[in-house]
Amino acid sequence: MVVLPVRLAPSGTEYHSEWHERALALAARARFEVLPVDNGTNGLDRWGGLENFRQVSAHTAARIAREVLPWSGPLLIVAFDVPFFGLPSFPRAKTVLVPRSSGHVHAPRDQDRLCWERRSLHTAIGNGARIGTISPFMARHLRDDYAIPHAAMIPLQDGLTHSEWARNDPNHEIRTLPEEFLFAMGRAEPYKGFDDLLDAIAILKSAGADLPPLVLAATTELSRPSPYQQHLARRLRTLGHPHTVLTRFTPAVPALLIHPGLRGVIVPSRAEPFGRIPMEAFAAGAAPVITTTAGGLADQVADGLTGFSCSPGSPHQLARTLLRALAASPAHLRRRAYQHALRAFDHTGTVHRFLSSTAPWLHLPDHDDRLRWLSATAPLVPAGSPVFTVSPVKVPISLQAQHWNTVRCERVVLVVAHHVTSLLRLLDVLPVFDSDSRVQVVFSWNGSDPFRHGTDRFLQHLGVVVIPWQQAIDTEFDLILAANHGGLTELTGPVVVMPHGAGYNKNSPGNRKPETGNRKPETGNRKPFRLRSFSRMAALRRHADRGVAGAVA
Repeated sequence: MVVLPVRLAPSGTEYHSEWHERALALAARARFEVLPVDNGTNGLDRWGGLENFRQVSAHTAARIAREVLPWSGPLLIVAFDVPFFGLPSFPRAKTVLVPRSSGHVHAPRDQDRLCWERRSLHTAIGNGARIGTISPFMARHLRDDYAIPHAAMIPLQDGLTHSEWARNDPNHEIRTLPEEFLFAMGRAEPYKGFDDLLDAIAILKSAGADLPPLVLAATTELSRPSPYQQHLARRLRTLGHPHTVLTRFTPAVPALLIHPGLRGVIVPSRAEPFGRIPMEAFAAGAAPVITTTAGGLADQVADGLTGFSCSPGSPHQLARTLLRALAASPAHLRRRAYQHALRAFDHTGTVHRFLSSTAPWLHLPDHDDRLRWLSATAPLVPAGSPVFTVSPVKVPISLQAQHWNTVRCERVVLVVAHHVTSLLRLLDVLPVFDSDSRVQVVFSWNGSDPFRHGTDRFLQHLGVVVIPWQQAIDTEFDLILAANHGGLTELTGPVVVMPHGAGYNKNSPGNRKPETGNRKPETGNRKPFRLRSFSRMAALRRHADRGVAGAVA
């Protein structure tokens, strides 16, 4: 793995020593080689203008040709964002250009840049490169505004890695915050729509609405407030609404998404190729999320289901949407948004699929896909018996499912979750069905186990399809997986029961033979069950060490 970042000088305003050290530490742990490239700004600007794009593409190409190609075998080059569009093709290399934005979105009047972007993308495609799309919006945008053919695109959707789901550290704290507040954050740029947000607050205040204070994190890398940040501060003072302004991005800013006083997260952007803030809010359990429908935001927030949305550039609509959000109960929004984020923004899984397609010579570990299993039902509500007070699930299984299913499965697998421990054991084997559209996996539980506490909540967090136990009884399955025995005789279909540990570590209830009339409950014959003797296990291990195949039941 070789990483070629744009060089930033420690004296530059965009240089962040903590992030730099963290990136170098990550590269060292993963054994990456780091080859900085120059864009002609002496390390003072990571972006620059069109001439800087040309220079960084040329310098990157030279370093690849001189320091990577001579010792590489098959090579995959992934070039992130516009400045690298000018990369040439290389022998033995496959190139994927990944636009994270475009001139059409952020610099629509820069005709020279627009022409260069279009020409560079089509030249790359002609040389065999593919174009990575970070969101459905970017795929539509590249097709409509740059005439990129669908066959040349490959999905590489932005998202969160598994470690980032718990990234926000409550130890990072911003003092002197109000007890309750609305929160908006993003780069301090006019296209982020912060002026629209202040206009919406002014509209609501003039109507007598009672709004929580605003925490506005319109941030830059500058040590002093930029002219736009000064403009926002003046507007807030004139508005007279209680507020806190944050001008520098630190780990404490995203940590506000888990603050107990958070009443809502507002993303008022006028342009947004992907929109990372709603996704981070979903993962942090922050609700409600209020966004516009600009760009990629429209693909993230389902109005009234995972958040609230309105048209971009309309303070009046934003004001009405903000009132709707503040009047809503955040509990159901939080659950649905969390499950949506689990399903749609698993970046580790996206990268795994991307590399499997573009670099098949790589030996990749199996992906742990348990975070992405879909959910189509509300959590189960026990009714004091093995039957639950919820209606049967209509999709993806039932006699009526064919009317709504877009993909017809050939086999249906039921996973019986007796308790959390057995469910964890079953999750270890379920990736065998991953990405196989012929197999539909559903879950159910019957409450028969005395240690069932937390099972329903765990199923909710997994975001899986859960059906009521009564529907499971009335359905014939192609395979039933369990790690316990309770209630299995009520089900129809071949059953595979796996141990959920070394053994139950409890006594069997005596000599209970299955023959009628011979179920003797006498004491004195109670032996631990589901465990092999130590000598038997040791013998099997010795055989395995000698290369003799063996199996332990």
